[in-house]
Amino acid sequence: MSVHLQEEPAITAIRTTLIATGCAAVVLAGTTACDPIESASAGRQVDDAVAKLGEQHSLSVELSLDADPATLEELVGRSDGVRGGDGPPPGFGAFLGEARLQVALRSKKPLADTREKDFSGKSMKIAGADGTLVEYRALGEDTYYRADLRAFGELAKVPMPSAGDLPPQAGSLRSVLEGDWIRVAPGTLPGPAQRQRTDEKARGKLLKGIQRVLAREVTFKGDTDADGTGRIKAKAHARSLLKGIVNKLEPMADELPPGSELPTAKDFKSLPNKPVTVEFEIENGKLRQVTFDLAQLADKSDGLQKGTELPLTVKFGTAGKIERPADATELKPADLMFLGGAGLIG
Repeated sequence: MSVHLQEEPAITAIRTTLIATGCAAVVLAGTTACDPIESASAGRQVDDAVAKLGEQHSLSVELSLDADPATLEELVGRSDGVRGGDGPPPGFGAFLGEARLQVALRSKKPLADTREKDFSGKSMKIAGADGTLVEYRALGEDTYYRADLRAFGELAKVPMPSAGDLPPQAGSLRSVLEGDWIRVAPGTLPGPAQRQRTDEKARGKLLKGIQRVLAREVTFKGDTDADGTGRIKAKAHARSLLKGIVNKLEPMADELPPGSELPTAKDFKSLPNKPVTVEFEIENGKLRQVTFDLAQLADKSDGLQKGTELPLTVKFGTAGKIERPADATELKPADLMFLGGAGLIG
């Protein structure tokens, strides 16, 4: 389904969520000393707070859209009306307001020095108000998955088959439909295609280019709460900042995974040509939280009431244990052949 941003003003805030998150991530990766002096000092605090996270051997990240579910449902519903009904199903906006994306990493080394072989565990989970929708864990060479396909079907308003609908030769696929853990051994699934890698020298040049964009476009201002929590606000014109960053990222475009392509000229047109603010919370010298109010990206056509907030929040901490699920069913190549033979894949 093609997406025409000019024709969907009500969905602007949600449509640009990933762009805004990428902007915050780039600020995290490349804060530099800027003028005036207060901006330089506050920017350095953010830089140091991110470096502290790199000293840890584990990291947890939680992303959520902490907005009123009813407001999001109304916003998504308005977008659906603009598109003549070709939009997310009822309940999707409320789901966005309740969903949490959680990522955990554990390493044998400080994260700043970690390479792929050093990770002892990784996990990713998407959860809603009624529980986990999908979860992934990687330990050693094995990966584990589980998904609540029934909940996915209810969310998408699409009927899903049950395990009882499958013939006996479906094997471990029954466990998939039941929402049980499955284990995927190395080589069971085809690996992703190898993508071109930018060499270290080019990456260093790229980072310096992004730093120059940030130094030119972003100003930082800091404050401290009574409890000692540092609050740093980074302010920039959304459109010009993102354009500058994307121009620098274009040499790495081939490395981005499918579905993560760089924004286009149409995407930029959906961003307001006005200052927007990202807030960083720092506790005990470490970055604790990043908040970006997506309502800053809305315009009059979105119909948001004055004072409405759509805070996109990213929280950072240390990860707990990442364990192998008990009683996981092994996904066998023969079961995947059944899917192909049944015309369900490929």
